[in-house]
Amino acid sequence: MEAYLLKKQIPCLSMESQRQLKNFDIIGISLLYELNFTNILAMLSLSKIPFYSREREDAFPLIIGGGPCAFNPEPLADFFDAFVIGDGEDTAVQISNQVIEFKQQGDGQKKTLLKLLSKIDGVYIPSFFEPIYNAAGIQTLSPVFDDYKTVKRAFLQTLTQNNFPTSPILPFGKPVHDRLRLEIARGCSRGCRFCQAGMIYRPVRERSLEDLITIAQASLKATGHSDISLLSLSTGDYSNLPQLMERLLDLNQGYCNAISLPSIRAEKLTPELMNIIKRVRKTGFTIAPEAGSQRLRDIVNKNLTEESITKTVENAFNLGWKNIKLYFMMGLPFETSEDIEAICTLSKKLASAYAKGKATINVSANSFIPKAHTPFQRCAQISLEQTKEKLQYLKDNLNHRRINLKWQNPEMSMVEGVWARGDRKLSKLLVEAFEQGCRMDGWNDKFDFSLWQKAFEETGIDPLFYTSRERDEDEPLPWDVIDSGVLPGFLKKEFQKAKKESLTPDCRENDCTGCGVCDFKIIKPVLYETLKTAEKSDTIHDIVPERMPDDAFKKFEMTFSKLGKARFFGHLELSTIFQRAVKRVGLTAKYSQGFNPSMRLSFENALPVGMESEEEILFIYLEKDIAPNTIIDKLNKTLPKGICITGCKSFNRQKKINNDTSSYIIKFSDFCVEKEKVTAFLNLSEFIVQDLSKKNKIRKTDLRKSVEKISFIDLQTIEMVLKKYNERNVRPAEILTKYFKIDDDVIKKIRIKKITCV
Repeated sequence: MEAYLLKKQIPCLSMESQRQLKNFDIIGISLLYELNFTNILAMLSLSKIPFYSREREDAFPLIIGGGPCAFNPEPLADFFDAFVIGDGEDTAVQISNQVIEFKQQGDGQKKTLLKLLSKIDGVYIPSFFEPIYNAAGIQTLSPVFDDYKTVKRAFLQTLTQNNFPTSPILPFGKPVHDRLRLEIARGCSRGCRFCQAGMIYRPVRERSLEDLITIAQASLKATGHSDISLLSLSTGDYSNLPQLMERLLDLNQGYCNAISLPSIRAEKLTPELMNIIKRVRKTGFTIAPEAGSQRLRDIVNKNLTEESITKTVENAFNLGWKNIKLYFMMGLPFETSEDIEAICTLSKKLASAYAKGKATINVSANSFIPKAHTPFQRCAQISLEQTKEKLQYLKDNLNHRRINLKWQNPEMSMVEGVWARGDRKLSKLLVEAFEQGCRMDGWNDKFDFSLWQKAFEETGIDPLFYTSRERDEDEPLPWDVIDSGVLPGFLKKEFQKAKKESLTPDCRENDCTGCGVCDFKIIKPVLYETLKTAEKSDTIHDIVPERMPDDAFKKFEMTFSKLGKARFFGHLELSTIFQRAVKRVGLTAKYSQGFNPSMRLSFENALPVGMESEEEILFIYLEKDIAPNTIIDKLNKTLPKGICITGCKSFNRQKKINNDTSSYIIKFSDFCVEKEKVTAFLNLSEFIVQDLSKKNKIRKTDLRKSVEKISFIDLQTIEMVLKKYNERNVRPAEILTKYFKIDDDVIKKIRIKKITCV
């Protein structure tokens, strides 16, 4: 895509308004994963925006970063004007308001605006700190202003329905996670010592049950989704999880196909919750022991016993899951060879005992990468050679037919480790890696370690300085100016407890552990009383319709057009668009039965991608009492531009649809087929081509017998009338490529429109 945009000189544009990125006031970038950093430069390059903040003299656009990687902003500090540290909902509004006021009343100077933004809680301005390096190359930051020496993270006191988007952007293509995402809580108090998120998002703040139902109901209506993913660092700890799941399953007219649950601890899989889980289609289920031995789990404060892991696996398989993922880390602090061996022992024990029939266990083994603001932030990361050695041991010893071993590329982990605890010296490394061609480094098929090796060599940066080097207790850290709320003394104490294999209890259920985040006035945990029964409020119960009997539905036949940019929708995308449109406008459709119910909707033909049509036909079962005109009006209000319902009527079984012949208008951009070739084709008695059918059998087609007519409308437009051949729909593009020898690249530029079914 990048190469195509460069070739066509198309800059990065916004999705809704097609406005160039460089013409915006603010560009916000979520920093979720270190191996996506090169994509930031790719985006700026395509937008014709200078990489370095110091080279962008104008006040706008402001480049602002946020997300978990912003808690060590230093590797990206030279590129960003500002970072939002912590919860961004309120901070984003404050920044926007300040920018609006500055544009109306300010002096137009970028430094003036940045000074104003620095007054907002959670906003870090990198240019207001000067890096100083000692002889060993260790960075300290010197503040430019005396009143701006540290940046305390922005904090959202409560999570309500007001700060959650209920109408998210809905892509027409199928994304990786094609479901409604519902954040049920933020923060985690389990205290795993390797986990950055568990430290920087403290304390736990739950959304109320009623707010979640209101959000889910509005979001399902706005999007047409059927599947829901419950998001939290520890979803199983939500106070009213069974009640929440039961209510969610009753929403969406009872057709919520699946609720995606991350890992749930054994003690949380109560009989009540298990009965609810049985009602839905099973998505993936992950259990994260992190370590194979109890000793190492205690070191990282996992608070998880082998008995608990075993019970969770047993329950999950009994509930109908066919695949369970076990997540482990290699190279944790104080790890020994016995701990790696324990991964194999535990995994094989679980597979032998519970993975029956077609059930499998996926064992995922990734390298431990020390992260900022954690008790292990000063620890050394194991070397590339050590990682490969441990991984080879797992490959050799996890030899069980029910176990599939998966792992992250060790080289990827090494590069990630460089960025996780890097400083400003790495800015030149990022530019060099980008210029070498590094992109999409978080994807195995795109990551090229040789390019990173060249970048390290060209810049003179030693990756081991950032990965394999243990930091002294008094060594300044690049992220020292960022105050996550967790006291440095608490992190040191937790590291000492790790050495002693000592556990720290969860403050959710025990006394305060003294991490320093809470002041218990404004900043404090937000937890809700656990309900004893899954009672439903009247307001929710009244608006949940019962499933209608089959005889309440009838089959409708609709005609629709697919024009303009809508021609690029594939058949599956088109089906999803119509299904979600039906849900969004509140039409009641008939569904199939079973754990994975699907809407009873089908098409007469599958139109090829890139082809327009003035009239296509679909069939759908809807409640029988609704008027066809009402169906048309409702759907046309929510369908995307280019798709329009043109007719609707009750399906007549006695009247057979005649779609054996179709007419197409073909408009060429730079040339047209030669009249002599058209005449020669029409004079043929036959033109046989062969290809493979869907069943992988050789199929012969007489293209000449499929063509009734080819005529010229003007110098660059022809009409082609085609009919079925042996029950096969022959397409214009096939004739243009097979007989007229037009290349595929040229075919893509030709506009083909289906105008009638004769």
